[in-house]
Amino acid sequence: MDFLKKLQNVDRRIIYLLFVLALAIPLIRPIGIPLQISPATRAVYNIIESLDPATDVVLLSFEYAPGSGIDIHAIPVTVVEHLMKRGLRWVGVSFSPEGPLMMNMIIDDLESRGYKYGEDFVNLGYMAGEENAIRLFSLDTSVFTTDSRGNSVASLPIMQGISTVKDFAFVHGFTSSDLGIAGWLRQAVDPLGIDYAVGVVTVSVPSATPYYNSGQLKGLLGGLRGAAEYELLIETPGLGASMMDAQSMGHLLILGFILLGNLSYLFGKKK
Repeated sequence: MDFLKKLQNVDRRIIYLLFVLALAIPLIRPIGIPLQISPATRAVYNIIESLDPATDVVLLSFEYAPGSGIDIHAIPVTVVEHLMKRGLRWVGVSFSPEGPLMMNMIIDDLESRGYKYGEDFVNLGYMAGEENAIRLFSLDTSVFTTDSRGNSVASLPIMQGISTVKDFAFVHGFTSSDLGIAGWLRQAVDPLGIDYAVGVVTVSVPSATPYYNSGQLKGLLGGLRGAAEYELLIETPGLGASMMDAQSMGHLLILGFILLGNLSYLFGKKK
């Protein structure tokens, strides 16, 4: 009882310190708190697992800015990790000005690990025009004559045999806006019948879910939770898992403080 009474006068700096530790430890070393894998997340995993590394090339579309990066950037990181583990090649494109920058953050890490630009992956860069640009690229990929590094796209080994978006085995978008999803659906997915999945910021999950339920989206990864689920599927805990662990530990600590605070108040009042 005396312990509970003392909690009413605990130094707030102790509380702050506990919060720092609860958040920092999982970020430094992911705990791996179990998560239930959603069918929409597993659907993306199953598609990539079904692809043939010898012939298939994947298209990744980056449509988000650094401001949305905390909630979405972990998704392309883990999807690309899965592609590289399977030996699958991928082509990156963006119809958002900041997209190539976010893509290069992933590419820099891959190159430091020995993967080859132009053979294992390529960043085609940014094309203005939003939906019109998506439509033009979908019908003729040669609208990109040079990539983000100034290389001739036609000369890149990874682009050989690719002339339209239908030549890609799978298309996965990463977007922070509902317009990004609708644009791809209207201009490429529905007219051309391509397999398309998307990773979105958490707040966009409710608006994207009907497209998944209708079958227009073959998979859906939502925010840090979606990234963490995918990291667990490929058995490579990373940014998503660590941030979900930190979030969970922070919530548990808050609940613990609420419980102890109420017990302290009730027993103190009773006495």
